[in-house]
Amino acid sequence: MGLFARRKPRSAKARLRAGTKAVARGDYQTAVVLLSEVLAEESSSLVARLNLGTAYYHLEQYSKAIEQFKQAIALDPNNAKAWLNSAAAHTALGHLTPAEEALDEVMSIAPDHPDAHYNMALVKLRRGQLLAAMAQLELELAARPRHHQARQLLAKIRNEYI
Repeated sequence: MGLFARRKPRSAKARLRAGTKAVARGDYQTAVVLLSEVLAEESSSLVARLNLGTAYYHLEQYSKAIEQFKQAIALDPNNAKAWLNSAAAHTALGHLTPAEEALDEVMSIAPDHPDAHYNMALVKLRRGQLLAAMAQLELELAARPRHHQARQLLAKIRNEYI
């Protein structure tokens, strides 16, 4: 082992902390290893489920991400972040109906949740529902006027399609 090599954290709590930090810095492979180990010991860790799902999502392993978010939702059905992340993974797979259903859940739990309307706009756009997509983007911008991606997408729809 080199001088700067890191030792693997021993306790589940330490691995959870290290796995969460790995997600934050974009080291998703390390996060998967650490968070999977945490869940092998503590299957009811909501934080580990959410972070493992996020790591899988960024690794484009969307089905595995959905499974983690599904289990997180089972642990806490009112967790808007789990529903939102599930919707994003479903959208990435082209599963628009479950994505839309998950986003409806987000909006019923937390109507002003950041990115809920933006993600719904993406689903509506993929369905070819331009006016509905625009309406969702306008709601997103009303809540978050500095959401650059929402503003760009709304301008693109107006310029190219309307």
